[in-house]
Amino acid sequence: MTPQIVGTLLAAGAVPVIAYRVGRAQAAWRDVRDARRSARRNRRIAWAHTLRLAVGALVALISLTVAAYDLAR
Repeated sequence: MTPQIVGTLLAAGAVPVIAYRVGRAQAAWRDVRDARRSARRNRRIAWAHTLRLAVGALVALISLTVAAYDLAR
């Protein structure tokens, strides 16, 4: 596979994953605001979703950077 195709496939696959993670992180933080009593547990869940979002975005950016570097060489 050429690097161009790999980059395209990575971008096409990463967009829905990142969008899902953004939605889950936002919903988790909304739950924290809504439920004051169980805030500690919900806060942990919200941070977990936020961490997964950050890691997923970082992996996608690194993958696309590597693909772009291969294209430039």
